[in-house]
Amino acid sequence: MTTPVPPIARGLPLIGHLPWFYADTNRFLLRLARAQGDVASFRLGREEAFLLSHPDHVQQVLVDDADVFRKGRLMQRARRLLGNGLLTSEGVLHHRQRRRLQPAFCRQQITKYGESVPRFTARLADRWAHGEVLNLSAAMDELAMAIVVQTLLGADIEREAAPLAADLRGLARWLPLLVAPMARRLERAGLPPFRRAGKAADRIDMAVRGYMANAAPSEGRDLLSLLLRAGTDGVPMAPTLARDEAVTLFLAGHDTTAAALTWTWYLLATCPDVDRRLQRELDAVLGDRDPAPDDCPGLAYTGRVLDESLRLYPPVGRIGRRPIGDYRIGGRLIPAGAAVFLSPFVTQRDPRWWPDPERFDPDRWTDEARRGRPRYASFPFGAGPRSCIGGHMARMIGILVIATIARRWRMVSLPGAPAPRIRSILTLKPKDPLHLLLERRGGAEPA
Repeated sequence: MTTPVPPIARGLPLIGHLPWFYADTNRFLLRLARAQGDVASFRLGREEAFLLSHPDHVQQVLVDDADVFRKGRLMQRARRLLGNGLLTSEGVLHHRQRRRLQPAFCRQQITKYGESVPRFTARLADRWAHGEVLNLSAAMDELAMAIVVQTLLGADIEREAAPLAADLRGLARWLPLLVAPMARRLERAGLPPFRRAGKAADRIDMAVRGYMANAAPSEGRDLLSLLLRAGTDGVPMAPTLARDEAVTLFLAGHDTTAAALTWTWYLLATCPDVDRRLQRELDAVLGDRDPAPDDCPGLAYTGRVLDESLRLYPPVGRIGRRPIGDYRIGGRLIPAGAAVFLSPFVTQRDPRWWPDPERFDPDRWTDEARRGRPRYASFPFGAGPRSCIGGHMARMIGILVIATIARRWRMVSLPGAPAPRIRSILTLKPKDPLHLLLERRGGAEPA
């Protein structure tokens, strides 16, 4: 059944709906779509903003007419952290860089990346103890950090993963300050919150630069090799741009992976029937061994568990665009430069495509069920020319991590624990640390 949502409050003078938008962005947008339909409008300050929720509108804006839209202001301000990486660059530069980095995400290279994932995962999971209350948020941050740095930058950071993950959590907490108007000036002025956020960003930047400096160029198709050597046109990538792409993929890859895994374990802990069915598949396919990349096609239910988790809690809850000219869609005229939002969190909870949308049901992802839905009823990795370049890689990593951990551990919700609140900025992660109880699976002893 669809959870009832309260009506949208009238906007306030001068600031419009800003308080509700920033307090709980995802639920605000969900209420807005339920109240107004596929094309909804609200005010951010004095500016009118639009939410487009129909799958056809997703295709129109992100795929068919992608060239007539630009990134939203949040991504423009994110250049403080990301420079001109794939998330923030536009036009010719974005097209050239994406084409240049694409070989690092081909099927053969993704399989190669996946070979180390079970090893890193087992190394973390074998440190846990039966009956331990696990800080799941911190554990998945640390694991995602180690995997992304190894697969993309070729470094093993076991000793550095925990403090680096702490810096990333701090950065996520203070990120709204760094992307706010006039943030750079306030950071230089030394205001404490801005200074803390800036220092965390600088430490992460230094770490990534260090991994790049210590790497030797090769003729490989991995990301670091492509960043460090000349491209097919014989022109080396500018060092600053190489840094921008490395930091972008490092930050985006880590945070989205950690978010997806955190929500998957939370959902499994609340749905024991799904957990038991997952375990039966792992026993049948893997027996007493950890998975390998070649096992992913055979771990069909594990993949559906991940897909359903990505439906309910997509790594990015909203995507912002601004049309470069007046734009008509769904019978509405959107003025040039207006803020336009598309929300995987909203569209992926639309009861027209997802009956009983709040229910965790991996069988929504069978081939038969997929055929009954519009193509863009789900778009957890975006869509079109600006879709996540590492989407296929992220899904493989998720399947391998889930299988490796679930062979060893069952995670159980703590009695009386409240449902986690969702962080509203950028990636969808729990707002507060999420804790689960660990129970060892029978027969799965540490390696």
